[in-house]
Amino acid sequence: MAKSFHELGQNLKNYIIDCHSNYKGLKNVSVERYNNLQLRMDAEVYQTYHVIIRIGISEAVMILPEALIFTGTLGMDEKYVQRWLQLPTVQQELSSLWTTAKLYSA
Repeated sequence: MAKSFHELGQNLKNYIIDCHSNYKGLKNVSVERYNNLQLRMDAEVYQTYHVIIRIGISEAVMILPEALIFTGTLGMDEKYVQRWLQLPTVQQELSSLWTTAKLYSA
């Protein structure tokens, strides 16, 4: 069974926090910053395979499977999000969600 956007968001949140905690230059990671992390797709607005990611007040539309920024920015977390989007399991889950999003937009 495919994961939901919420489950993938939690996975991304944990991935980013783990990346920050392994970075020696960052003393304190503000985990509260990632409490409202959201993932979604809008097949009516963007006809190409994409994911919309919101972290705090930052939002970006990323074209998949390359994880290229189409519009917006995610600030210092952008490189971590791009790495996470390249993971094979994440690619598979997002592909499944994209298929469902396209069905509901038709």
